[in-house]
Amino acid sequence: MDDNIVIKGIETNNLKNIDITLIKKKINLIIGPSGSGKSSLAYDTIAEIGNYEFMTMFADELSEPSYKVKSFHNMLAAVPLKQNNHNNNMRSTIGTYFGLNRSIGLMYAVALDIDEDLFVLNKEQNLCESCHGIGFIKKPDYNKIINFNVPLKNVPFKCWNRYKDFFSQIIIKFCEDNSININKTFRDLSDHEKKLLLYGISKKKYSIRYKKNSAFSRRTTYYYGVLTEKPMLTNYNLGKSFYSEVECTECNGRKYSKQLDNFLLEGLSIGDFMITEFSKLKLLLEKMKSLRNDIGVSFNFNKLKLFVDKAVELNLGHLYFHRAIPTLSGGELQRLRLVQVFITQLSDLLIVLDEPLSGLSGEEKNSIFKNITSLVDKHSIVIVDHGSVFYDVANNIITLGPKGGKCGGELIDFKSFIKDQHSASVFLAPTVIKECNINLNSKIYKYKGVNLCIGLDSMNLIQGRSGVGKSTLLREYLPQYFESYIYINQKPLLGNKNSTVATVLDISNRISKLYAVKYKKDKKFFSNLTGNDGMCPKCFGAGYIEYGNEYHHIMKVECKECCGTGFNKNLKKYLLNGLSIFDVWQLTLDEAIIFFKDIDPTIFNTCKIASNILLGHLRIGQLTGSLSGGENIRIKIMKARNTLARIIGIDEPFKGLSKTEINAVAIYLNELRMKGKTILVIDHTEDVDVYFSRTIELINENDILTSRVL
Repeated sequence: MDDNIVIKGIETNNLKNIDITLIKKKINLIIGPSGSGKSSLAYDTIAEIGNYEFMTMFADELSEPSYKVKSFHNMLAAVPLKQNNHNNNMRSTIGTYFGLNRSIGLMYAVALDIDEDLFVLNKEQNLCESCHGIGFIKKPDYNKIINFNVPLKNVPFKCWNRYKDFFSQIIIKFCEDNSININKTFRDLSDHEKKLLLYGISKKKYSIRYKKNSAFSRRTTYYYGVLTEKPMLTNYNLGKSFYSEVECTECNGRKYSKQLDNFLLEGLSIGDFMITEFSKLKLLLEKMKSLRNDIGVSFNFNKLKLFVDKAVELNLGHLYFHRAIPTLSGGELQRLRLVQVFITQLSDLLIVLDEPLSGLSGEEKNSIFKNITSLVDKHSIVIVDHGSVFYDVANNIITLGPKGGKCGGELIDFKSFIKDQHSASVFLAPTVIKECNINLNSKIYKYKGVNLCIGLDSMNLIQGRSGVGKSTLLREYLPQYFESYIYINQKPLLGNKNSTVATVLDISNRISKLYAVKYKKDKKFFSNLTGNDGMCPKCFGAGYIEYGNEYHHIMKVECKECCGTGFNKNLKKYLLNGLSIFDVWQLTLDEAIIFFKDIDPTIFNTCKIASNILLGHLRIGQLTGSLSGGENIRIKIMKARNTLARIIGIDEPFKGLSKTEINAVAIYLNELRMKGKTILVIDHTEDVDVYFSRTIELINENDILTSRVL
């Protein structure tokens, strides 16, 4: 059809001169292996063209587009909705982010016939005197400070690890005076004993001679509990990392001054309204029908009601207007933006969605699916997703492959791709033999504790509705219960902007050392790290040069001097088995398996494991910032093979992966299980339950996280 969107000669990132057609007012689905170019096509090309074409008509200082295409026509203004959340401003709330705070203030002002300025949060006289309108205050975090499984004599408080000799002695003396067994772990103490150690103050001073650096020092002081925030050593205060933001006890998160508690609408102050969950607000707004026809507020009221109704429909009923944006998951923020799409008065937009059903339980998926498919009445839709539920409703399916990285970026046959996915073998998960009952009484956020049972030395799948507390369980509670525990999530790999696949896989130094040993030189001579001799003097080891500044778009251009490797060009003449370190940096991990097989067994084994979980297409020198979400979490999981932790918690390891990749990751996790690890995975990807010995549905019962085995 002449009305279709057509983009030709796409070469953005790893896409290989492909031509695509998008059907307007229909669902266009993009699928393919992780790293095959799905996001490059959907967001870096389609959405960016739609944004750029629209913005050039009015925006100042617009940056050059990064997409690379030969031609396009019939484009629409694009709305890219990703499953990520990079907002770190705790003052940014759902109410402020979506411009609804003023509508709420106006509603209260009109309904109560008073000045609207009384409800504005940027006026000092309207704010809570304690938290100044933030809704929370910083307090020492019990869970960040305490190591629950360490005996008292060994200092169970992480903030007292420095000068441990001093703290160990004073804890022992304080415990002796209060008849507390110093061999007990903090977990085993009575509530009274815990309170003494955390908040207590000794009746007398203790004189402690302790090791300080290479000498001894002496300090005479009272014992002050760790949560009293009174230092026992000079200038020894709790670091920022041991604090968390907790609800303000003065306003209980309402943010407003107490004087506003006198102005009530349906029994709620404006602060109460802001912290009431959408599911309850929906019923409240139904009772306020008179405001629908009030000329002064009808438009704002109806907009507010539409937002709340659609949020509840999209399974966001557990949220509220004062909820800080940084505390939302990527999926929750994507769906809130989707709410805006549904209630906007704009039409004929190009909506680009990333895995819109990931992280949702079965019931929730059905609701979101129906809503997304209804969008085609007003808009054109592009979806990146692997869920088979979209196969039948998509009017156009674009399949990329055949693999990831430089082995991807091509258009491949949909039917052949699906056939390959179904050919993956599935192992039979063994029956749970040993169990562990986790029982914790500890307040975190809105929860009071945990009471559930998992399979030990088994693979456990944890599911449950959005907002029930799945991530809180893995991130906050399990570290309290298990001494030997690590948590893996979808956040980007740690490292600086120059981090590469070689550095995160811990093979960069070994490669430099191989060349250094052969040529009898210092290892730094073959290292591209900043400040080392082997660093490219033009780009300082980055492999690229940046143009622009914080006020303008920063453009990265590959450094011609080092061909993007970050190495000094003089190193090209030093060869190892016929390859320079420049050449090695361009090898894929699959190619590196062959090259290092007889050279270095550690590098060989690392690359082999990466290949087994289908990461063989990554280049050794590839920047980690270029990795897809699926590639990112697989590297994190791969690195877990070296951990001493017995319990591993993983948040959404299968998100964004094809069935073949899911199977490879599941096999790898099962290998960890066979080495004595207990695996706990949060994931709602369809059909993954076959890999797990136990599937647990997490339930919130009276603010206690409990479960039932499915």
